[in-house]
Amino acid sequence: MLTGLVIGAAAVCANLAVVLTALEARRQPPVHSLRVGLLLGLARRPLWRLAAGLDVAGWALKTAALLIAPLTVVAPAMALGLFLLLVFAAAALGEPVRPASLAGVAMLAGGVALVALHSPERQVTVAGPLAWSISAAVLACGAAAAFVARWRGLAVDARVMALSCGFAWALNGILSKLMADALASARWALLAGALAAAVGVGAVGYLAKTSALQAGPAAPVESIVAVLNTLVPVALAPVLFAEEWPADAGAALQLVAGLALVALGVWLLTRATAPALARARAGSGPAEPAGSPPG
Repeated sequence: MLTGLVIGAAAVCANLAVVLTALEARRQPPVHSLRVGLLLGLARRPLWRLAAGLDVAGWALKTAALLIAPLTVVAPAMALGLFLLLVFAAAALGEPVRPASLAGVAMLAGGVALVALHSPERQVTVAGPLAWSISAAVLACGAAAAFVARWRGLAVDARVMALSCGFAWALNGILSKLMADALASARWALLAGALAAAVGVGAVGYLAKTSALQAGPAAPVESIVAVLNTLVPVALAPVLFAEEWPADAGAALQLVAGLALVALGVWLLTRATAPALARARAGSGPAEPAGSPPG
């Protein structure tokens, strides 16, 4: 009973925060997308400050849920919380709920459940600097993709921004794991460096996500972010932390099936909202730097 209440409260807070953030972000000038000016404008809005508080509350409640329930329960339950996001987005943002969206959320939750069930066992071994450097560089490139495209004057739609956020928060996730392992082994210099990097990467990810919510429908944005944030650390666990994937053929097959369901669920969510994404992109036009003369 307590576990269900905590998880339910976490899902309500997290998904309501997404909708309120989108509502306020869409009131900001589109030219501020992927720029610090977007966050500066939002910081003056009381409703956005409420959204930020709900975001923090959702994170705290999810962490509390993980203390009293296994990941195999919490992760799919939070994924099912996307049903709440569909409802909230329909009520507050006017985003229609389609059968493909509902099917996408169901597949996403089922896939996350399978991945969580067969995720690697926790270890405290940390890989060498080469593996870390390569992994961090790849994720950092993914996080920077939307910003680089905008800097070059290219049009950037919500899905690309969401991918950048997902990569940034995936990098933040493995940095958090590194912090936990550094703390467990009393490696204080490593802990300080990982903490500083995590703060910077988290800020980049939040700006990308807020810009994505400004530019496109909430459900596919949140699903892309959540999937990358969940699956990339699992994929890199054997490389960075010596956490092995299941050796049993049946468990490995279920893990692959989970990944396939997640991918299909995100594809369905994105496909269901493709017309809205296209309208948003057509309405914004090519991304021009502020003050640039027309093409």
